[in-house]
Amino acid sequence: MKFLTIAASLAVATLSAVSALPVNTSAFQPRALTCPADVLSCSSASSGLDGCCVPSMGLLLLVQQWYQGLGPSNEFTMHGLWPDTCSGGQGPANGCDAARVYTDIDTRLQNYPSTPAGFMDDMNTYWSSYKGDNNAFWAHEWSKHGTCVSTLAPKCSSNYVQDQDVFNYFNTALGLRKQYNLYSVLSGAGINPGSTPNVADMHNAIKAAFGVDAQINCDSGVLSEIWLFFKVNTAGAYVPAEALTRGSCNGAISYPVKSGTIVPTSSVKPTSTTKASTTTTSRTSTSTSTPTGLPEGRQTGSCSTNGATVCVKNGSSNQYSKCVSGTWILNQCKTGLVCNSDTATSTHCA
Repeated sequence: MKFLTIAASLAVATLSAVSALPVNTSAFQPRALTCPADVLSCSSASSGLDGCCVPSMGLLLLVQQWYQGLGPSNEFTMHGLWPDTCSGGQGPANGCDAARVYTDIDTRLQNYPSTPAGFMDDMNTYWSSYKGDNNAFWAHEWSKHGTCVSTLAPKCSSNYVQDQDVFNYFNTALGLRKQYNLYSVLSGAGINPGSTPNVADMHNAIKAAFGVDAQINCDSGVLSEIWLFFKVNTAGAYVPAEALTRGSCNGAISYPVKSGTIVPTSSVKPTSTTKASTTTTSRTSTSTSTPTGLPEGRQTGSCSTNGATVCVKNGSSNQYSKCVSGTWILNQCKTGLVCNSDTATSTHCA
């Protein structure tokens, strides 16, 4: 089997060939000479194998999201790269290595000597937080998920450089997101934002492009996330794997338009960070009050307090309005969370 380097795999011109091109990265295989050749995680041959050869939590989930106000209008953005057990079990809630739980991911990435020019722009563009604090989002993803990728452990590298594990985690995830470009795949199948596709057609398009199905998740019938599953072999290659479930979407779903700058679909990196904004709809504000007197309801039009947030329905909906640059935009909490009102101008998702 031929395995490509991450740089080579990202240069592939056509998505139709992706299923034959497992992504390869040395980030997950630093001690190649001491590991058996061509053993895949979650296979019988990987049982008992050193966690520096293949991830001990051998099912890696590339989680991409489609949320209003996040990223370019023609790109899915990153939620995370999550190592799971081979049966789909999650890792510890607080991560796998308390000594490598960091709160300053942005500084570590900027100071890492091998961080390429434009990398932080990519992070801010394609891995942005709906809360507006990208560093806190990255710190959460690294501490909970990155520390559980066993092959990233410093002990697995004979010439470990401080924070190479952090950089390799985020660099690998961004590389996978770029190669497994969901927007391009769906658009190529005639499925575009602003439509109400049958989710079965989305499954078919993804399987035709990547050779495996994906987990497609919705929130109240609105597309929210798409999960791609991978196994990793001892050569460091990411090999697409079948999703364990088809997700929470059923029948015709809403694939909403995301306002913002359109990014060219070539391999050229953006040179500056672009934050998306939304266009207000013809719907009027439906502001009411919670039993505690706090406002709720969808807010539209102009606003005066930047950063202010108001739940659409306190305690039961995942949607909230946020004041961004003088205009209310509609945002969503992550899958499984709902909006809760704190004050007249602040909320949290839990």
